[in-house]
Amino acid sequence: MHAFARVATVNKSANDPTVTLRWMGQIAQHVAAGRPLPYHLSLFLLQGLSPFLETAGEVSLDQAFGTRRHGGISLSNAAKNAQRDDMLRHLHNIHPEWSALAPSVASRRMRQAFERYEAGRWKREKSATSAPSSEPFTTFWRVLNAGMRMPQEARLRQILEREIQEAV
Repeated sequence: MHAFARVATVNKSANDPTVTLRWMGQIAQHVAAGRPLPYHLSLFLLQGLSPFLETAGEVSLDQAFGTRRHGGISLSNAAKNAQRDDMLRHLHNIHPEWSALAPSVASRRMRQAFERYEAGRWKREKSATSAPSSEPFTTFWRVLNAGMRMPQEARLRQILEREIQEAV
């Protein structure tokens, strides 16, 4: 890859958190091995550190490198939320009680079922090493066991509506 292409890629990486994390990992590997950084990683590091240093820390490192959005959600939480959302969409599709319902109705019923699970069975099952074998309890257990939160009804409706929009 030519230097000019790498510079464009470095600038583009600020918008792609997965590239940022991958390059941070490569930087760590180079440093740990005592190897010099390739040009594109040096430029990436310089471009990431500059806003932090120029503002004396007013711009945080995670903002400077693009790993935290202005809304404040970290990459790891965004990934957990995406995983949770996928599980909930899947649950909506496979559960006979909810699959034929509109997202507005399904979200209300799913949320009610979750609240019942959390208040009852979860107290007994949270120390288990594996999820229950039947749905919706499997999904609810996985959400809670991973330390994720169940979205409120309005957000759950949006998650389920997104599934319909993507399927079209």
